[in-house]
Amino acid sequence: MKEFVFEIGTEEIPARMLNRAAKDIANGISTALAEAHLQSEPLHSLAAPRQIIVYSAAVQAMQEDREEILMGPPVRIAYAADGAPTKALKGFLRKNADIKMDDLYRVEQPKGEVVAAKRFVRGDSAESILAQAIPNVLASLHFAKSMRWGAGDTLFVRPVRSLAALFGTDVISFHFAGVDSSNTSFGHRFHGSKSFEFKSLHELLQKKSDNHIVSSHQDRKKTISEQIDRHLAEIKGELVSDDALLSEVADLVECPYVVLGEFDREFLAIPREVLVSSLRVHQKSFCVEDESGQLMPFFLSIASVPSDPAGLIKKGNEWVLRARLWDAKFFWQSDLKKELSQLRLKLEHLMFQNELGSYLAKTERMVALAQLEADDMSWSAERIECLKFAVSHAKTDLVSELVFEFPELQGVIGGLLLREQGQPEPVWKAVYDHYLPLSTDDDLPQLQEGGLLALVDKIDTLVGCFSIGLIPTGTKDPYALRRAAQGAIRILMEMDLPLSLDTLVSRSIKIYGADQSPLHRQIMDFFCDRIRHLLKRRGFDHDLVEATLVVGYDRVDQVLARAQAIKAQQSRADFRSLSLNLKRMRNVIADEQSDLPVFDSAKLVEAAELELWREFSTLQPEIESSCLSADYSKAMNLMTQLAAPVDVYFSPGGVYVNVDDIAIRRNRKAMMRDMLLTLGLVGDLSQLEAK
Repeated sequence: MKEFVFEIGTEEIPARMLNRAAKDIANGISTALAEAHLQSEPLHSLAAPRQIIVYSAAVQAMQEDREEILMGPPVRIAYAADGAPTKALKGFLRKNADIKMDDLYRVEQPKGEVVAAKRFVRGDSAESILAQAIPNVLASLHFAKSMRWGAGDTLFVRPVRSLAALFGTDVISFHFAGVDSSNTSFGHRFHGSKSFEFKSLHELLQKKSDNHIVSSHQDRKKTISEQIDRHLAEIKGELVSDDALLSEVADLVECPYVVLGEFDREFLAIPREVLVSSLRVHQKSFCVEDESGQLMPFFLSIASVPSDPAGLIKKGNEWVLRARLWDAKFFWQSDLKKELSQLRLKLEHLMFQNELGSYLAKTERMVALAQLEADDMSWSAERIECLKFAVSHAKTDLVSELVFEFPELQGVIGGLLLREQGQPEPVWKAVYDHYLPLSTDDDLPQLQEGGLLALVDKIDTLVGCFSIGLIPTGTKDPYALRRAAQGAIRILMEMDLPLSLDTLVSRSIKIYGADQSPLHRQIMDFFCDRIRHLLKRRGFDHDLVEATLVVGYDRVDQVLARAQAIKAQQSRADFRSLSLNLKRMRNVIADEQSDLPVFDSAKLVEAAELELWREFSTLQPEIESSCLSADYSKAMNLMTQLAAPVDVYFSPGGVYVNVDDIAIRRNRKAMMRDMLLTLGLVGDLSQLEAK
């Protein structure tokens, strides 16, 4: 067993691609070793902007010698009538030149005898296997954007500048992208050695560190956090926490150095959201606030240098930020002077989608749908007017100067402008939040008005795109329709909006003037798939999800509650017994279900069936009432009380259903059918797998 170390040196790899590339290389090499039957300690990866290192503490040096069995053609076509080899057998021998006629023997297979031969294979060295595997793995990597450089035709995320690979202390020789492998690495572009040799992972990492490169993502994050804390202590401030930004900047630098900068207090008059976004998105910098949560005129930027003794990086960052904040302040003040109603009319010239019309047309459709849904919930006239005003101005900020400069703040800017113009909280907050949620784990709108606005926006987008054939396929989803559906589901599920998904979709299709069928079914199936995905992400097993969805998902707000109520029962032995017997009921009635009569309890004669029907008849009204009031936990508890009489019914001394008397048999099955209807109101419990 020997240590394996590989490093690829490139131009700066974008932060969003860096760690994924490192993992893919490690996984690819690990797979190659496993396929070659070489044992190894786990492969790990380290990544910095210009390098990816993959290593293992120990890899088996040589493959074991082995014997292979080669299967040839069937005996019936391998030999002629006189026993001479046919073309099929000659072809097999030609393909495997080391096999001779005397080596052949026959092996019985399911489809008859075949010709076979044994071959001795001497194990290859790990060094040789890695020399082939590494360039193959590199060539197979997929990136969102790749490039060619120089006169070469190799595609890679960025130009490859060096390759270093060691097995023990020996160089693994191979060639990729015009570069030969060696045992030579490099330091910081400006503050380190251009090249140095190494003989082990420890030596490589030590020399990297000596030459101002921190190879580990986690170490860079830790260094940045420690330096930030020291600066915050100086100014008695607190960090505006941003874990995503911290992870990003850690992959933008090789040698983390945190710079504390300042800006004029006058810029604190700019809305917090604009200020934070300007620093975060455009400067990759952190904001600072005081103990009361108010922003302070400081920022923290990250440089890739050992130090900044002359303060040039600090001055440069302050100079660039000052210019950007002047722009932000100007745009904010300019947008405040504009009349929103006039600004909204400009949406007529801003296309939502070529075949679906302008953003003005979209907002008008959204207003119509929002009013219908608010009426269904019996909102007051005053509340509906506020909602309609918010929906009609939801997209107005798309033609503002601030959103042109900060597109990531669309919606937020609209809400802030409405707040500055004195609109009530339900109006401006609805607009402010209406793009939420942006992900499965993102926050939801704060108010129901915002939730309904976000909902009709997403439904309108989904229906419009589906109506013109813009349907997600595979990994392609250019209009982010999966995210829109996921957001709509979460809003319906978590924001106390008791609305019918079926009605929402139907109304939106009607507002578009499109044909309901098969468009309606397509969209509902798409939503069903997204609900299934969300429930599984929340830890529900596949069978429970299917048992819940088969009952229906029109009222999305009740789907999660039904799934939770079923899951809460699954650890109980009596519930497991009930679900197994319900499966049995389903199977028993399957052959005659379409021909069953109206159930007649007067025809029951056996003690077990009389007792079961008595128990069921007592509980049925309470179960149905609990389901109507969405108290699914109570409904499930009531259902589980039937476990014992159902178990007695199906016991060896219980009731035999498939008797010869047709009337009795069908009546018994009709009783099961009626019971299954009630006991399936929360979910089809017969679909649950035995645990």
